[in-house]
Amino acid sequence: MSTTTDKQELILEAVLRLLGQQGISGVSIRAVAREAGVGLGLVNYHYADKTGLIAAALNRIGEQDLTLLDGEAELTPVERLRAALRRVAAPRYLTTEHLSLRLQLWSLAQAHPEYEQINTAAQKTYRDRLAVLIRDARPELGRAECARRAADIDVLQNGLWLTALLGLDRASVKRCVTRCEEIALGEK
Repeated sequence: MSTTTDKQELILEAVLRLLGQQGISGVSIRAVAREAGVGLGLVNYHYADKTGLIAAALNRIGEQDLTLLDGEAELTPVERLRAALRRVAAPRYLTTEHLSLRLQLWSLAQAHPEYEQINTAAQKTYRDRLAVLIRDARPELGRAECARRAADIDVLQNGLWLTALLGLDRASVKRCVTRCEEIALGEK
């Protein structure tokens, strides 16, 4: 990774930290530069304004969400699907820091049309990729049925993340993951 890429990485991570801790009001070019430990000019060089900073952060989270669906090639399609569904409930995603950031990102969809478009596109891509995993595991299902199941699972997963802030116990998390597996693989 080049120094420029390293600095951009620091900047994006600073935006995500500030969003999670302070919301959109805590994000400014100056605050990001301070949080990232870089010069104000460098942030301005890479991002024209606050909207660009937040859009880049939203795109980053969308990319990270897709990695949840990445599967190990040596697994069967059913095992890949189960692993992806379980990954969403990994302890690193159930932290207050991560969940607070999630809430901020979801709320941004109402703050600016560009943010809404990014969130909508990311969610569609996530659901489409999840539907492909379901179809690989259950090839007898039609595309529309796989898409329906992916949408239902996405709603449950988002609900899991939302309510985990309230202190869900591990047994509840496990039941939610099991329910997602039933939706994906069941005979409905």
